[in-house]
Amino acid sequence: MATYVVIRNCGSKICCAILVLVLGSTVSISKAGTAESEAPKPVAYWAFEEGSSSKARDSVSGIDDQIVGLVQRTAGAKGMGLRFDGYTTAVIRSAKPQVVSDTRAAGPSDGVPRLGQDFALGAWVALDAYPWNWLPVIDHDREDQSGYTFGIDAFGHVGMRMAVDGVWQSVTSTRRMPLKQWVHLAVTYNHKAGISVYTNGQEVARLAVTGDPTPADGVDLIIGRVRHATLPYPSFAIHPLDPVWYSLEGEIDEVAMWSACLSSQEIRVLVSSTPAPAGDVLPWAVLPSGSPGAGRFGAYPCSLSFDPSWDQGRRMGPDADVVVRFDDSPIRLVFWQGMAYEPAWVTENGKWYTDEFLEAYGPPGCTGGEDCEPMSDKQTRYAHVSILQSSDARAIIHWRYAPSETRNYSGSFADPVTGWSDWADEYWTVYPDGVAIRKQILWSSELGEWAHEWQETIIINGPGQRPEDNINYEALSLANMKGESANYSWATKTSEAFDYPHGPDALPLPADANIQVVNLKSLSKPFQIVSPQGARILPYNGERSYSAFEWWNHWPVSQIPSSGRPALAADRASHSSLSHIYWGSYERTSKSVSKVLLDGLTQKKASDLAPLARSWISPPSMQVSAGGRSEGYDPAQRAFLVSSENGVAGPITVTFSASDSSPLVNPALVIHGWPSGARVRLNGNEMFGDKRLRLGHERHLDSEDLIIWLELESRELTRVEIAPSPGPSD
Repeated sequence: MATYVVIRNCGSKICCAILVLVLGSTVSISKAGTAESEAPKPVAYWAFEEGSSSKARDSVSGIDDQIVGLVQRTAGAKGMGLRFDGYTTAVIRSAKPQVVSDTRAAGPSDGVPRLGQDFALGAWVALDAYPWNWLPVIDHDREDQSGYTFGIDAFGHVGMRMAVDGVWQSVTSTRRMPLKQWVHLAVTYNHKAGISVYTNGQEVARLAVTGDPTPADGVDLIIGRVRHATLPYPSFAIHPLDPVWYSLEGEIDEVAMWSACLSSQEIRVLVSSTPAPAGDVLPWAVLPSGSPGAGRFGAYPCSLSFDPSWDQGRRMGPDADVVVRFDDSPIRLVFWQGMAYEPAWVTENGKWYTDEFLEAYGPPGCTGGEDCEPMSDKQTRYAHVSILQSSDARAIIHWRYAPSETRNYSGSFADPVTGWSDWADEYWTVYPDGVAIRKQILWSSELGEWAHEWQETIIINGPGQRPEDNINYEALSLANMKGESANYSWATKTSEAFDYPHGPDALPLPADANIQVVNLKSLSKPFQIVSPQGARILPYNGERSYSAFEWWNHWPVSQIPSSGRPALAADRASHSSLSHIYWGSYERTSKSVSKVLLDGLTQKKASDLAPLARSWISPPSMQVSAGGRSEGYDPAQRAFLVSSENGVAGPITVTFSASDSSPLVNPALVIHGWPSGARVRLNGNEMFGDKRLRLGHERHLDSEDLIIWLELESRELTRVEIAPSPGPSD
């Protein structure tokens, strides 16, 4: 209930009357104090004050309308309101005769509220994100042939579409709604003057049209959701061309309908009489990466929360996510279900980066939905993550997934005999220096060189962020094993046009580049290193964008079944791509192929990463004394392997012939069959208590391994002595 005071304009004569409006009882009082005329009474009014998650009371008719989908009761513009989840939520008034639960209520009780030649609609809305395409706030429309739909387009413009004398008419504002704030939306129709659209009491669009509204008899009234699955906008730039279901993403309150046209003054009073909270009433969701700051190194199972509306739709148990933390830095490596567990590096100031996944694109490999990739696994039906090992010396995380498409969750290159489609296993071996080895194994019936994509340089933008907020225009730096380097820039966008970013057409320098640094707006920057043999780094370009960089928001977080939708605004979580890296395989079998990639976060320049690349690609030779046996160097672990004699921990000396061409950079040793603690001496010096030394044990089904990691750079002969010691090593 509300009381409004207005000065009404009665045509050419100013009545200078005071209008006292109470829902259900409206009286106009003249200057002399006599009743003059009644102002319009609502024919339907939803205040959303009920506690039910399944019913919304129309206080005029007394009808309890159905709430479908996921919804939350929240603080509204006035009292309580409803928070819609963006995909499933709607309030539906059936066109069939209704049972009136409140016999004291007046008004129609036989279905959808009746509107006359003139009418008005209003609602308070706080948008969390702009809709995927046209979104009705109030919809009573039959196939754009009859009825009306009052709502918001994909850019946040407010508009009205309706049939007048059988002709479909539409008008939309040029002013974009702000996000996160309460905005009052209203539309009026006068059969002699036309349509007027208002936001916060100000007229923002008008269409002069005359005639009688064409009713949409026999269809339900829907609040806050599309009536039919709809192609995301812009349809010419999305893929696949599949319609999607969506609803309002945000809050709605005080929805009202009048079977008469309200004046502009009455609209303004309607707004001013509701004490809607000012400013942002919906917080910007933050991509979750766990507790802030540095923490003891290791991999931790955890539950990462993103946004209440998004979280409530998940069907995942606790500790379903994994975060790797580091002792001396707030950086981390995150495996989060909102990205189908695609591993993401998070910098000290919250910039997110990922190296993509295995992907098959288009027929004949991916026949169902154009792109077969974990991005399409919106419900994480296939993707899962597990911690294989975690100690002070290193952590090993296993990410398994099936590249699938958006339509039927079918996989790529399905085997006609076994029915198995593609599957991937990724093993991430992470060390305390923020460097990881990514070993990708593809299981497939098609192992051709170009059948799958293995890497894409992807930056994740949080809600409220444009790519320019995270990426420097000089976005990429490349280097080779010699330390030669080159930088590449993208041009600043100077217009709001939807056109092609102006990035580099090629990345030719330096010759034989195999090192890449992504220049995010952070101290720690993502880097990638591959074997130089056959390596190529190519720019990502060719798709139009509203940013200086390619920019899409069908992933992460988004639940629409799409594998390509350009972002129109910085409203949702989104991603941008800069390049692809191509390089040779590591291992091959008759049914699998694997590749290894060294990556992580660094504060060094690309040219300064050449020693790290050489230490991994051409490591120094290793000699092992009696008591142990050398098993060589494993680039898939970034570790030197040693076996203890007869599985007994005994003194072992390992000597590395390091040099400029084969340096040691933070080496790791894996000593098989060493179940006890260890004492370590480096070049004759005891390392007990030295922070540069990390020890850990990895327990397997039939053995235990000692892991030694050293914070050390050396280009000369280096000796490491390992002896047993009592007590645990980790």
